[in-house]
Amino acid sequence: MTSSLEVKTSQSESKINHGWRVWLVYFLLSFYAYILNVAGPAVAYLRDELDFSFTESGLHTSALALGMVVLGLFGHFILKKLPEWKALGIGGVGLGVGGLILVLGSQPAFTLTGLFLMGTIGSFIVATYPAILADEMGKHSAVGVSEANTLSSVISTLAPIAVGFFGAMATTWRPAVYIITFLTLLIGMWILWSPQFSWKTGKSETIQQSKFDKLPGRFWLFWTVLVISVSIEFCLIYWSSDYLQASVMMPKDSATQWVSLFLIGMVIGRYLGSILLKKYDRFLIIFVSIVLGALGFALFWLSSSQVFALMGLLLAGLGVANFYASSVTLLFDIAGPARAAAGSATTLASGVAILLLPFALGSLADLFGIRQAMLLVAVLFVILTTLVLFGRKTMRL
Repeated sequence: MTSSLEVKTSQSESKINHGWRVWLVYFLLSFYAYILNVAGPAVAYLRDELDFSFTESGLHTSALALGMVVLGLFGHFILKKLPEWKALGIGGVGLGVGGLILVLGSQPAFTLTGLFLMGTIGSFIVATYPAILADEMGKHSAVGVSEANTLSSVISTLAPIAVGFFGAMATTWRPAVYIITFLTLLIGMWILWSPQFSWKTGKSETIQQSKFDKLPGRFWLFWTVLVISVSIEFCLIYWSSDYLQASVMMPKDSATQWVSLFLIGMVIGRYLGSILLKKYDRFLIIFVSIVLGALGFALFWLSSSQVFALMGLLLAGLGVANFYASSVTLLFDIAGPARAAAGSATTLASGVAILLLPFALGSLADLFGIRQAMLLVAVLFVILTTLVLFGRKTMRL
């Protein structure tokens, strides 16, 4: 009788909760990722419409990442005072309002403001969703984060396709932005006003946050792992097209389209990761991902054949896919009750990575050429491997 009860208890504990609240988080994160990917193509259209200079265009592509940095530096003062669901709702409203300002703006001051708001207030979504999934899914939160990122990868790959479709088939590209931002605005307003999401914060949690607001030293070790991980991802997304043109003589249009192989690899990798995380340790997933990503990049960088270079790009995406989900759940585990500070810090990590490292690679390309500059990615893989090995040891202490 006892053994039967134990089996039933074990089975119930292993069941993963995918209630409507979990799916709500999944879709909000996906809309955020979509907006992150839609900004570049949208700015390309705005440059033609509003006669932007290259400097103004560059400011636009950096505005969203700069907003993420600002939230990462100062957001924890707000986040630690807000219930996480309400912070998520505010993020949805901020992302929606910022998107509407972007599509309705007719001057750089407005379009820049829209992107900056999307990066600051909209990033409440990415700052709070891991903690919410931890509450909703318990010990399966790592699976939840991986699944959320898988769905966001699928939806975000539609961003440039949607901009191009509406730009070619309709009178304007703007529906590709305001449809998603308006949906996000509605969801955010519903979360804020619905009685199903209480404004109250548990007393014990508030006390814990005030006592343990400082993050431990090893948190910052894995924070650096997250920065390097996101840096590798966006360096390859931003510069693979230029590399394919320069090194394997691929035409511009084809090179731009074939970068989607990296994104497809990430979708597949995150889907597989969400399955493997149910059975295997996160560190094992990270190490396997590093090996796959490094092998893929080596094939991409060393090959003079277009076919093998593209195979390497796909393999690199397959490996890089699980860096973020595995790293961010480790950070929240290490942070413990200081989840507001952890949320701001993870947002800061993404903002710093997107803002600085792709820019650094571009600067190196101006000095030494794109082929030599891409070696920065190889250096990042070496640093990442070293940090993860050292971090694994600290977790065992």
